[in-house]
Amino acid sequence: MKRVALYIRVSTQEQSIHGLSLEAQQASLGEWAKREQVEVVGRYADPGISARKKAAKRPGLQRMLADVRAGKIDLIVFTKLDRWFRNVGEYYKVQEVLEQHHVDWKTIYEDYDTSTAAGRLKINIMLSVAQDEADRTSERIKVVFDAKRERREPLTGNCPTGYRIEGKKLVKNEKTQEAVEAFFRKFLSSGSISEAQALVWEEYHFRIEYQLASKMLDSPVYHGHYYGVEDMCPPYITKEEFEKIQAMRKRTVRKVKDNRVYLFSGLIVCGECGYRMGGRTNTRGGTPFYNCPSRYIRKVCGNGVNLAESKIEAFILETIDAKLSQYRIDFDRFRSSQKERNYQAEIAAVKNKLSRLKELYLNELISLEEFRRDQEPLRARLEELTEAAKPVRIPDFGRAEALLSQGWRPAYEDLDRASRRDFWRLLIKEIRIYADRRIDYDLAL
Repeated sequence: MKRVALYIRVSTQEQSIHGLSLEAQQASLGEWAKREQVEVVGRYADPGISARKKAAKRPGLQRMLADVRAGKIDLIVFTKLDRWFRNVGEYYKVQEVLEQHHVDWKTIYEDYDTSTAAGRLKINIMLSVAQDEADRTSERIKVVFDAKRERREPLTGNCPTGYRIEGKKLVKNEKTQEAVEAFFRKFLSSGSISEAQALVWEEYHFRIEYQLASKMLDSPVYHGHYYGVEDMCPPYITKEEFEKIQAMRKRTVRKVKDNRVYLFSGLIVCGECGYRMGGRTNTRGGTPFYNCPSRYIRKVCGNGVNLAESKIEAFILETIDAKLSQYRIDFDRFRSSQKERNYQAEIAAVKNKLSRLKELYLNELISLEEFRRDQEPLRARLEELTEAAKPVRIPDFGRAEALLSQGWRPAYEDLDRASRRDFWRLLIKEIRIYADRRIDYDLAL
């Protein structure tokens, strides 16, 4: 009695359009097995997976091939050839494995024979037709999706958390809008997913599981960019806030022993090796300090500084007002110089030189080597000017200036440690500590 494996596959789209459900295939294959009186040693399914997908991306198929290699299967049975593959190249990769282990395959609704040249040719033709049909379907779907993108319509009925569909447009869901807004506000101020989760649960009784919270923070849909289209939906945050979140995610505040709060957790890096410095607590006095793990754990950095948190805090408190003022002066000076400089004229001049150089080569007045040699620096200059001519992103001075408004120091002194940490995360992008104990930092503008 042959040992038979039953294989079923359906893509979500095929299931909804043609009714090619897994249950229908399973029932048909079960009836065939009972009629033929074969031993079914395994049932393998790939639900919601296209036949165009690589074999390596089909879990059910991979499990079956593992059993083929283990010598557990003599024959593989499926309903139709297009349930097996719609890609000639992938078909032959799998067929090679089957032939190595002397395993045959069979469809119950079609007649194929792999033992003759004519039979193999027929399979090639049918697979090519199936592949072409899949390509055409893909092209039609792409055209439909492109049209939907132009009209700013969602491509599916699935909505990101905080949104719903109204009149073929994504709009904010009034039931969850306040909770989602609070979630992003809290993360921007604390850098902690768990604190943002706790806030929306306590204040709005809205639960956001950790995996979903992480996905929301990484999704550009929340600044309006969805399906590769800008302004696809109303934003919850600005693009600049989204970029800040991505930077913050790289330095996420992690839970520490005894729930200690480090004021500059995730903000400090080693000025020598760039490794992120960890917060520690002195075992004798309980004083927080920072050092470079790359020095004390990996033993590859020369920065042996152990700097007390109080010294870092005192330095920033003393210098941050002047730092913000200098940022404002430097930016105003830079923007003024940008306005005075006529980049478009310089770009046009470089393009003109490139055009003349091309004419010299086409008229055989210079060699190909000379053309390439002179073209390279001009192209580099053109890229440099084009980049410099792009609109300047205006830093968000307003938020920083509001936080550092007159009388902010006494208010800061009244904050608890967690609130002080949130305060610095709003103001500071990165702090660097060097081997000579020098401290430098950048503002988050």
